Amino acid sequence: MRVVIPIFFDYSSTLCYIAWRITAQLRSELPIDPLWKGVPITMRNKRVHAGMSISESDLIKVRSVAAEVGIAVEPPSRWLDSGAALQGAELARRAGAFDSYHEAVFRAAFEHRLDIGKLELLQQIAERAGMDPVAFAAEIEGGSMAAQIAENKREADEFSAIGYPTFLLGDFPLIGIQPIDTMRLLFERFIALRTEEPGA
Repeated sequence: MRVVIPIFFDYSSTLCYIAWRITAQLRSELPIDPLWKGVPITMRNKRVHAGMSISESDLIKVRSVAAEVGIAVEPPSRWLDSGAALQGAELARRAGAFDSYHEAVFRAAFEHRLDIGKLELLQQIAERAGMDPVAFAAEIEGGSMAAQIAENKREADEFSAIGYPTFLLGDFPLIGIQPIDTMRLLFERFIALRTEEPGA
């Protein structure tokens, strides 16, 4: 039996990129299916907006976490505009192309340092993932997935998922990211609890 683990995230978060890297490895080792649920940080923190400089103290914290978990990544100096990319992720999920789209957006933002706020870039990513880029752009511009993003936020609020990333282990929100050995142990314990439940 595979265990679904909802993860609230934002493509603008360097810590979520780190979480994706770690979760991708653990997914190949453990019977887990990550369920990524995008919520823009601008919907959670009204003091943040796309293009705004990230404070030096926040940059230091992110660099410290990256060093602790052993993943080399330099956070951007400004908050990325992730709204369209997150709507695109929901379109990709509907099209059965989520994993390839999700990986490409994270790599574009944090490995290639590209502007994921540009619809043209997202169209290229969508096309490589097997979607129609013209229809993709039309749906993004029409906000067809805005309601789903709002539902993701409602669910995140319900479970007090106040940080990025937040892993939902049952009713317990695990906020932030830990070294892979710690994450493996936490996931293994959660899997064991799930498989011991009646009817599992």
